[in-house]
Amino acid sequence: MKRSLILGAVTVWLLTGCSTFNSREMAQETAPQQWKSVSALVQSGQQSNLTWWKELKDPQLDRLVEEAINANPDVLTALSAIREARAYRKQAKGVLLPSVKASGGFSSSNNHDTNISVDSYSAVVDASWEPDIFGANRSALSATEAQELAAQADYADTLISLSAEVATNYIALRSYQTQLQITEESLKSWQESVQLTVWQEKAGIVTQLNVEQAKRSYEQTLATIPSLKQNIVDAQYQIAVLLGRQPEDLPQSLLATTALPQSPTSVFLPMPTEVLRQRPDIRAAEQRVLAAMAQTDAAEANRLPSFALGGNLTFGAGSLSDLFSVSSLVSTVSASVAQTLFDGGQLKAQVEIKQELEAQALLSYRKTVLQALQETESALANLQHSRETYEALQRAMETSKEEEKLALIQYQAGELSFSDVLDAQRTLLSLRKQSVEAHASELGQVITLSKAVAGKWAMTKATKDAMSQTGDDKNANE
Repeated sequence: MKRSLILGAVTVWLLTGCSTFNSREMAQETAPQQWKSVSALVQSGQQSNLTWWKELKDPQLDRLVEEAINANPDVLTALSAIREARAYRKQAKGVLLPSVKASGGFSSSNNHDTNISVDSYSAVVDASWEPDIFGANRSALSATEAQELAAQADYADTLISLSAEVATNYIALRSYQTQLQITEESLKSWQESVQLTVWQEKAGIVTQLNVEQAKRSYEQTLATIPSLKQNIVDAQYQIAVLLGRQPEDLPQSLLATTALPQSPTSVFLPMPTEVLRQRPDIRAAEQRVLAAMAQTDAAEANRLPSFALGGNLTFGAGSLSDLFSVSSLVSTVSASVAQTLFDGGQLKAQVEIKQELEAQALLSYRKTVLQALQETESALANLQHSRETYEALQRAMETSKEEEKLALIQYQAGELSFSDVLDAQRTLLSLRKQSVEAHASELGQVITLSKAVAGKWAMTKATKDAMSQTGDDKNANE
């Protein structure tokens, strides 16, 4: 009997060693050879590991982004998800190995008639193993490995989204602060115009209508300040939350008005294939397809026979000193095979479920690729249009400055009405604000484009941070 059991165990072992485990490969989405919307504002080349926001050369922005990366709750949650995925991988890996359990016991019985006590000691070692002959457990392990890599890519995508959100809110804050500063400067100038008009009205040079027009224009502009101040507060609070702070715990650097960063003369643009290879959201979607494929393979393998090996060592004695003697040892070896003959189609349905989930993951991957290409192309076109708008407004603003000076001079000389001066002042203020908004819009498109294409730094950091969680670099993302 024992020879038969040993022979069965050896046979199962050989079957396991000879079994094949073929992981499938997914179809990769193709990318266009060139971008459609390419302008002089972009430069091609090898993608850099440098963080994109440093191209704006704003030390305050650099500090804010670094603080957000270290303390933002979304980033910390994404790191936790990596640790969770790693634990699932370890769990799936453990299923491939034998399981050994040990237990011990003691019992004492007493016959009250004879007052004789009988003690019993026992120790049991159980071992069991299910050889993964058809690859079900190895497919499950492959799925968890892909899920872990997807979690790392999700973490990288969180870093990119966070850095872009911090930069976007920072640009908005500086834009509102600059517009407020411009409005307050204009109000000071308009106060002088109002006072001049009052004096001229008293001298009989102009009518009361001119005075009322001047006051109305001043108050109308003054009414725009509260909304600008509210926008500033909202942007400050939003940045504080992104940094992992309470809204009122603002960094001091956000309180003082600072000019917008200068737009970079050019923006790095990798080739489409490089973008698709480096974008974390695409990497995550790709890994989820691989995980779904592995889960389908595992479901297919679960329909095949399963094998199990077992062993048991039992020690039993009446005294603790005799417990581990040879005479107290009883050993048992077992081997079994099982095959589901009828389950009402449950196993087949499970395969069909996994196949549909695989198809959905593949469609999600394709959608992510298309969105990445669309996002990049739109950012390229919008960047060019924003730069053209900003340059045109700059030229118009310079012309408006001369127009205001000439209007005031001619008004004082009696050659123009005061309404012409008011029109010139309002036009200049409007153009100055529009110019700031256009500059902020251009910077926003730089951020959007950088977010769309500059993912290599985030993938590198995600790999490094994932390794630092346990010091395990086995699953580092090359």
